[in-house]
Amino acid sequence: MVSFDLCVTASRRPDLLSITLQSFSDRIFSHIAPGRVFVNLDPIFGSEEDHLAVISVVRDRFPAATIFEPETACFGAAVKRLWSATKADYVFHMEDDWVANSDVTDEIFRTFDDPRIQQVSFYRNENWDFRKKGRFPKRKDYLRLLGIKLPLYKTRPQFTTSPSILRGEFARTAAALMDPAHDPEKQFYSSVNMALERFVKPYRSYIYSQGGGPVIRDIGCEWRDTRGIQKVIKAGISTWDIPA
Repeated sequence: MVSFDLCVTASRRPDLLSITLQSFSDRIFSHIAPGRVFVNLDPIFGSEEDHLAVISVVRDRFPAATIFEPETACFGAAVKRLWSATKADYVFHMEDDWVANSDVTDEIFRTFDDPRIQQVSFYRNENWDFRKKGRFPKRKDYLRLLGIKLPLYKTRPQFTTSPSILRGEFARTAAALMDPAHDPEKQFYSSVNMALERFVKPYRSYIYSQGGGPVIRDIGCEWRDTRGIQKVIKAGISTWDIPA
């Protein structure tokens, strides 16, 4: 059995976290069990009661989990903090607003037989059609000339902070290079953290799917939409626009 640490970014949404952990436990962690568990609980979206409820949800599922409770919510700092705390050969990273659609077994670790692959992300119900674009997500570079967007023959590997498994050393080195003030995912490919981009350039992220269907489903978008909450990203910095 492959050893891995579990990292969870969470906010004050106990109902969503409960659904997420139940789903991943049923479909994934029943086949590959995490060793140590680290949770970052940011003080956002809910009340103090919700905060305590999240802790209860975590303790019911993972009694020995390490729970970080920063005074200020910051997703970049959360990812940096979690990945830096790990020690295992692999890191399973997830957020508090996804559900697993299909079972995942230790077969997934065979993907890492390719030394270039440093992350195996779960095919999700949005954004990327690997059947057309391949299993190695890349970001194309463009040049704007007189208002015209011209593609360059250059790409950057596109790593993600959606649910995925990473090599431990890769995750910890990436965390050491991360600027907590910036959105962690955008730092991999948006020219806001060139040291991190140089580090990840030789490597690849691989999209995993069994049978071609989505492995996970985003339940956070619907939760935010019903409350009018929007994520705003400017210059690589993400903030939440929360209605009063």
